[in-house]
Amino acid sequence: MSQPAQQHARRPSMAASFAAADNRAVFPAPRRRSRALEAVLRSGPFDVALHLAIAESGLSLESLRRRLGAQGIQVGLSTLSYWQRGTRRPERAESLRAVCAMEDLLGLPRASLMTLLGPPRPRGRWCGAKGKVLSFDDMIDRERGLSTVLMDLDATANSKLEHISMQGDRWMRTDRSWSVERIRRVVAPLVAGVDRFIAISVPDVPGERPPTIRPLYGCRLGRVRNDPDSGLHAAELLFDARLRVGQAHVFDYEYRGGDGTCGVAEYLYLSRQPLRELVLRVHFKLAALPVRCYHVRRRRHDEEHREIAELQPGAGGAIHLVSLDCRPGIEGLHWEWD
Repeated sequence: MSQPAQQHARRPSMAASFAAADNRAVFPAPRRRSRALEAVLRSGPFDVALHLAIAESGLSLESLRRRLGAQGIQVGLSTLSYWQRGTRRPERAESLRAVCAMEDLLGLPRASLMTLLGPPRPRGRWCGAKGKVLSFDDMIDRERGLSTVLMDLDATANSKLEHISMQGDRWMRTDRSWSVERIRRVVAPLVAGVDRFIAISVPDVPGERPPTIRPLYGCRLGRVRNDPDSGLHAAELLFDARLRVGQAHVFDYEYRGGDGTCGVAEYLYLSRQPLRELVLRVHFKLAALPVRCYHVRRRRHDEEHREIAELQPGAGGAIHLVSLDCRPGIEGLHWEWD
């Protein structure tokens, strides 16, 4: 065989080279996954697993979108972003097909992401499994404002934490507005390296302006985002160090009420994740007590609340509730002024 012929035999055609590159793009070689990703693939939640998998793959969202498109699966950039930030979850047949394809594209075990999604989200009253992680659109009926306040914040941070305790106190004025809300949280990271919490405040009444936030203990203030149109407020609370897995952390912060808070008749806690302990207190002026107060609960923002028990104020004018092993959803205090 002549030398030119030998060179020709060793050199693949250009078409074959492109085909090989395409195959590598669609079915990447198995890669070593980090311990954090391995852990979250076992226990979830889905959005954190997807976020870590994309980060470790080295693919941009645009690259991932193109590779899905090459397989005939059309998914928008904003949708991929919502999925990995936890603001939406895949549910339609085409979306679930995309999740299956991403498992291959990201070098993950088959069905690893699909398993974390679980069954389709229930739509009825308070019927979800205790450990289910809800999406932001389950909790908040202000999608446009939510996108604004979370635009450059890491909304997956909260899903990387086990939520042990939330204790909230709110002080009411005689004009039926609230002045101060103080919150203490106890959390423990599910993956190593968590160093922040995203605090989101939802207005109690239409037209209420976003509050101001001040760290008190165990955290310092990072970026703060407001959406005046919706009244939503998001703040990055940074811990002093990156936490170890299972390392409990306590931090306190407070809100100062914005304008337009008159007529407030509830104090609700919105939780996407399970919570071991919820303690809420509302401190009323003795000259302006509500006529009735209830412990209420609902799963989603678009459902009617369910009354758990009627509560009576103590001698000092405070009403409180204690709830243990809380499911994801909306829970708190609701009262009637007249």
